[in-house]
Amino acid sequence: MSMLEVREVHKTLGGRPVLRGVNLRVEKGETLVIIGRSGCGKSVLLKHLIGLLRPDSGAIIVDGQDVAQVRGHDLGALRLKFGMLFQGAALFDSLNVFENVGFALLEHSRLDIVQIRERVSRALQSVDLENIQQMYPADLSGGMRKRVGLARAICNNPQIILYDEPTTGLDPIMSDMINDLIIRMHRQLGVTSIVVTHDMKSAYKVGTRIVMLYEGKIIAEGTPQEIEQTADPVVRQFITGAAQGPITANRNIE
Repeated sequence: MSMLEVREVHKTLGGRPVLRGVNLRVEKGETLVIIGRSGCGKSVLLKHLIGLLRPDSGAIIVDGQDVAQVRGHDLGALRLKFGMLFQGAALFDSLNVFENVGFALLEHSRLDIVQIRERVSRALQSVDLENIQQMYPADLSGGMRKRVGLARAICNNPQIILYDEPTTGLDPIMSDMINDLIIRMHRQLGVTSIVVTHDMKSAYKVGTRIVMLYEGKIIAEGTPQEIEQTADPVVRQFITGAAQGPITANRNIE
């Protein structure tokens, strides 16, 4: 059963085409990894999924609704089906950890403060963080900020979690801890996950399926094993990190 479907999505930013007819189906309960060079439009695609950007043409279907056509209160309700770990965590510097993690519930739910505190506490425990609710982002390490961002993403019990470059800026040990947390969230919560990354170690570890975005389109898809063994010269150059090959130095907009 498809949880989400992207149909012929086109988007131009700053006069440059970034998405050129993207087609993608995400099945319920899978962890889909989207790989591609920095600047190829991976983050742009994620922002379309939750209605932060609207396509120039095409459709994004979530539970039978076209995200691009939803407005106002209905869009807010649709977004509550998603949790998102932004690149860099994107915590609010002026809010403490409790207020950051519980932000969506504090702003959009009818839960009382005791119920919200319980939900925030459970979310932080899920990412191996406790007794930090009164701390502020400036007091946290990079790895802790990522985990607080993940706790915020799961606090409202989403059906779909989006991860935007979850291991960027972290050392190899912390990166692997984040990978393990992504796998744990998938197993414990049974959610559908979409992970955007150019970190192939992470892609191979967390993904049940991998697709590659190149020149505005999905050019390859398969299991981690199929992608790792591909003979496609573009995909092979990217996954091996080779300087020589068909991929040029030209970049789009991330």
